[in-house]
Amino acid sequence: MDFLLLTVHISQIVRAKVRSVGRLRGLILRSQLIVLLHNKVFVERADEADHEITVKTFRDKYPRYPEIKDIYIPEEEMEYTIDLTPYMNPSPYTVQQVASLPRIFRLFRALGLRHLIVVNEINEVVGMVTRKDLARYRVWKHFGNMGMEELKISKEGL
Repeated sequence: MDFLLLTVHISQIVRAKVRSVGRLRGLILRSQLIVLLHNKVFVERADEADHEITVKTFRDKYPRYPEIKDIYIPEEEMEYTIDLTPYMNPSPYTVQQVASLPRIFRLFRALGLRHLIVVNEINEVVGMVTRKDLARYRVWKHFGNMGMEELKISKEGL
């Protein structure tokens, strides 16, 4: 829960532990995690999972999801677990870490993405590109030449 308090990312990557990095398992929205915590969809032991959360549960909270700071979880429940498998997107859009910026930009534009997971050759998560990341750069083409420049964005514009 602490990572939800410390970050404002819209999505969270679900990973399976493999060495020091995690293999991509799926993607879940921050709002979905908050609804799951609000409905206490966590258990002390993994074999106890028996919660009936439906699409209606998520729709009832939309568009005014609870604030993470308003969700109280007792200390003894902080070590409990949630099986995210039923709620996550198991096949989010991804790019290899060697993908070019123009290719990533085209994917964002063509698919209307908010975020794109970056993976290595064995599908381990190495990062995430967001719309905000792309807004910092402008790609240009002129007479067969191509380049990229970083735009200066003031703090007031954020």
